[in-house]
Amino acid sequence: MKLTMASLAVFLGLLAGPGAFAAEIEYPQLIKLRYEAVDPKAGGSFVIFSEREKIFYGLDAKLFPGAAFVQVTQITPMAGSTTLTFVEIRTVASATSDYIHLTGNVRFRISGMALKSSNFPPGSGMTP
Repeated sequence: MKLTMASLAVFLGLLAGPGAFAAEIEYPQLIKLRYEAVDPKAGGSFVIFSEREKIFYGLDAKLFPGAAFVQVTQITPMAGSTTLTFVEIRTVASATSDYIHLTGNVRFRISGMALKSSNFPPGSGMTP
């Protein structure tokens, strides 16, 4: 039974033709995302997780004012290299932005904000 299923999988793979192969990824990779607060007066919550650090925006109005918008740019210069992340955060309490530059694995937790623009191709599930 396993041999039959494996043979069927190989046959279907051959029928797919040369169009079924993945294309080469071009470098440098550049990803841009822009999030804006759903409520412009209160702002949104934005947390950056980088290695062992957490950077908070919007958890408490007095200590961490909400973010009006967040612009994230991630650059991967070449295959196998470390990703560089540049984050611009404008809070509702300030007229100037905070800029954070990070390398390595960076994760975000976002609430109260909506994705307004990105450079992901249409149909990828990440376009607004």
